[in-house]
Amino acid sequence: MSEPIGEQQAPTPTAPATQPETPAQETDWKAEARKWESRAKENSSAAQKLAEIEESKKSETQKLQEQLTALQERAAQAERDRERLAVIAKHGIPEDYHDLVHGSDADSLEASAAKVGALITSNAQPQQDAASFVIPSEGGSPSLALNGDGIELALKKALGIA
Repeated sequence: MSEPIGEQQAPTPTAPATQPETPAQETDWKAEARKWESRAKENSSAAQKLAEIEESKKSETQKLQEQLTALQERAAQAERDRERLAVIAKHGIPEDYHDLVHGSDADSLEASAAKVGALITSNAQPQQDAASFVIPSEGGSPSLALNGDGIELALKKALGIA
């Protein structure tokens, strides 16, 4: 029997899917890990063999071209290092501060080296000796604080220890 168009058929009740009454099986994760580890080792050896096959199929020209590209990259890196070291030497920057000088071109290297040089000279200004501080409440005679570096510096100076 055909249904008229526009009328919908009432949904027929279906039985819910039943799951087996067996207890849930625990996954043995160690066994799974061993299985995937062995597969990874097999794939690794297969990948190595594929790389060897591809390498053997390359022509001598392709091999030489790859060597040329690698050597050009090394030469460019050496040139960048040479420029950087020349700027460092020009500004007289100590070895401890070489890693602070960086840049991608000569102008940025110069600017970076100038900043590092200024930083070094500003930190090299002589600092006041702690022994020259005067405690205002005790008059004009200099005295040393018992918990400061002044006593240590004064003793070293008196004993001639550097």
